Amino acid sequence: MKKNLLTVVIGAVLIVIFALLLFVFQVRVSEVAVKTTFGKPVLNITEPGAYFKWPWPIQKVYKFDQRVQNFDDKFSENLTSDQINLLTSVYVGWKISDAKAFFPKFAGGSVPAAQRMLESLLRSSKSAVIGKHQLSEFVNANPKELRFDEIEMEIKQAVQAQLETNNCGIELKFLGFQKIGLPESISNDVLDLISYVMMLVLLNFF
Repeated sequence: MKKNLLTVVIGAVLIVIFALLLFVFQVRVSEVAVKTTFGKPVLNITEPGAYFKWPWPIQKVYKFDQRVQNFDDKFSENLTSDQINLLTSVYVGWKISDAKAFFPKFAGGSVPAAQRMLESLLRSSKSAVIGKHQLSEFVNANPKELRFDEIEMEIKQAVQAQLETNNCGIELKFLGFQKIGLPESISNDVLDLISYVMMLVLLNFF
């Protein structure tokens, strides 16, 4: 009798475990998730905890890392408003803010595809914003004339606006200049000018 009871209890426990695996899923603190019904996103999950779902093929759950991901764009050349070529590279931090929008936008939630789109938006936004500012706002002996914070914010807002327009489910967390430089031809012209000015100063001194 005791043996039969033990068998029944073990069987009941196994059934409960099997049912939990079929009907319940867990979302961790570091994750966001989207629940689909017959392949269509129906629920965006941003809070950790246990949730109910119908078994596959009715419903399926896709989980994504919601921690901030970052990358640096390529060192590229853009024209300033005073028609000077400026080399810049920026670093970007982004995260998935809406898994329900992110999942269908990037072929099943492909993070590499999302980053490629971000890089493209960043190139166009950076070019447009830099084109509205003079070289002196990027390179200047007087720190008060520099406008890095304002320009970084303009680029960030421009990219974020496009992400929201396209309903990408992505939020930019930070953006800043990584490197700034001048093309070699311009750098040589600047050095030649400095050398010329120094020579004039020395001639006047002696």
